[in-house]
Amino acid sequence: MSFLLDPFLLIASGICEVYICKRFLLKYLDLKKALLWASTVIILLFWLIAGALYFDILSISFLGAYGRGNHFMWNSGVELIGLEPFVDTTTPTYIDFFSPLNLLALCLFMLYPLWLYFGILVGLKLLNE
Repeated sequence: MSFLLDPFLLIASGICEVYICKRFLLKYLDLKKALLWASTVIILLFWLIAGALYFDILSISFLGAYGRGNHFMWNSGVELIGLEPFVDTTTPTYIDFFSPLNLLALCLFMLYPLWLYFGILVGLKLLNE
């Protein structure tokens, strides 16, 4: 997960969520309740994993130094395809709470529910709701 990949993963998760809820959960819950429960779980998982990466609690070990948590959240391992990193993370961006990058990260984390909601809307359109 990273700030570059998460929007796409959240949109895809929303589409998959609609499919799973319509296919399996409609027997037990109405669609709105099923989507609400599934969305809550998905957002909490994304925040937990991405937050752990951002604060260097987790790392993507198979990427080596490029998978170091905070670095990966900002740069997504772009060095592996020959690009320069977007953000210098020699000093983790979370060290200074009021730094512009840390405040930007907070805003990006707060956008996660909107990305998932967009994926749900796309899933509902694709699955003819």
